[in-house]
Amino acid sequence: MRKFLVHAKTFERIEDALKPFADQISPLVLSDEGDLKHPWGESEAKAAIAYGTTDAYFSPAVMTFFTTLFEFEQLDWFQSSAAGTEHPMIQATGKKAALFSGSHEQSHAIAEWVLWAGLDHFQDGAARRRAQENQSWERLPFREISSTSWLIIGFGSIGQESGRRLRALGAHVTGVRRSGGSSEAANEIVTPDKMQAALRNADAVLLSLPLTDATENMADAAFFEAMKSESLFVNVGRGGLVDEAALLAALDTGRLAQASLDVVREEPLSPENEIWRHPQITLTPHIAAQTPQSGLRTDKVFLTNLERFLAGEPLKNGVPMDVFA
Repeated sequence: MRKFLVHAKTFERIEDALKPFADQISPLVLSDEGDLKHPWGESEAKAAIAYGTTDAYFSPAVMTFFTTLFEFEQLDWFQSSAAGTEHPMIQATGKKAALFSGSHEQSHAIAEWVLWAGLDHFQDGAARRRAQENQSWERLPFREISSTSWLIIGFGSIGQESGRRLRALGAHVTGVRRSGGSSEAANEIVTPDKMQAALRNADAVLLSLPLTDATENMADAAFFEAMKSESLFVNVGRGGLVDEAALLAALDTGRLAQASLDVVREEPLSPENEIWRHPQITLTPHIAAQTPQSGLRTDKVFLTNLERFLAGEPLKNGVPMDVFA
């Protein structure tokens, strides 16, 4: 028997699917109010597993979730709903857990957010909304996605899902990844040493890679200077990938036409931050992955992994433990 830490909203979705494992797990369910309950009865088990989802990560009781997790005498396995591992809490969790697995099921939702950002920019959604607000019957022209070239920096699961959707609309897609090679989700793949030249040909540049020492501030003044004038910059990776002062300067001087950001360095963004008010920035509060469908797909990965874990089989999307060394 193992304790099983999970947020109440997640538990509500998967309780029926968990019942076949009732003789092996004892749920410990956390509410947004910070209450911990044992819906199947309390267990004295020393060992535990946990499932971290956006329900927990964005809960008012998130610190209670992690405090409870760190207090477990033995954490045998942690399943995260995200693919990223750079957050300090996730790093600490990975150090405590014997096994760690992630999920790439949010990629579909994020790719649709990217598509929305592109359509809104190239169809000048801001001008359309202003015309409607002003009751102005303007026939505003727009550019088809099929006429655009996209550079996707970080061609993992999110980059590939974005590339597939953009190519389906006729866009030319260049992916950037260290291993090079080819992909059906891109017209071409280049390695990072070719990225600077590729920036000059892109109508839109998407960042969809993790934050590391090597990638922090990669989008700096030189990066924006290399981009095609009047292009679109999109970030769904991490806020730390971008030198935000350089981004604002590039927008103010006309080097870029627009930035669409789902992530920023400071989350939540403070009221005095200029990003809120900049007329050429479209901002969403790190929600690109938050769809009901994304949650259901991630739950399916967890349930598959739960069955594998209890059977002693390898986990899907297992993360090497040296990532947390």
